[in-house]
Parts: sequence; structure tokens; C-alpha cells
Amino acid sequence: MRIDPKAPETWKAAGGGMVSLMSYGVVLIAYSMAPAGPVSALRETSVVFAVLIGWLFLGETLTAKRIAACIVVASGAILIGLS
Repeated sequence: MRIDPKAPETWKAAGGGMVSLMSYGVVLIAYSMAPAGPVSALRETSVVFAVLIGWLFLGETLTAKRIAACIVVASGAILIGLS
């Protein structure tokens, strides 16, 4: 398989890789500045953002299971924030 540097998919993949690398760095910084429990809970809210991005930009369907999972994850993060 040949990689075409002019293809839009190549730039999307490169951009996604850079965002992933930056988010990993931000998580490492957060772990060094705060307790691991709340940071881990907040990090898991990325699942909610992944579902929203998939629905808004990729045309994925929002199933009842996905919505329920997002509610559970968001509720957990809220409860940890309140404690």
C-alpha cells in the first residue's frame, strides 16, 4: 500500500495522530498535578466526545446503548467531581 501525501485522508490521519499525541501529553501533565482518580474519571469522558464527534461529523447513528453509556460515563465524572 502506497501513502499518497496529497490525499485528504493522509492529512486527516496525520492530524488525528498529532491530536492523539498532544492529548497523551496533557494527560501526563494532569497526572503529575492532580490525584489519579479524578484525572482518570475525567479522561474517560473522552468516550462521550468520541460518540458526539462520530454522530456529528462521521454520520454514525446514536443507538440507545451508546446514549446510555454516555450518560453513565458523564454521571460518574460528575459524581467524582462533587465528592
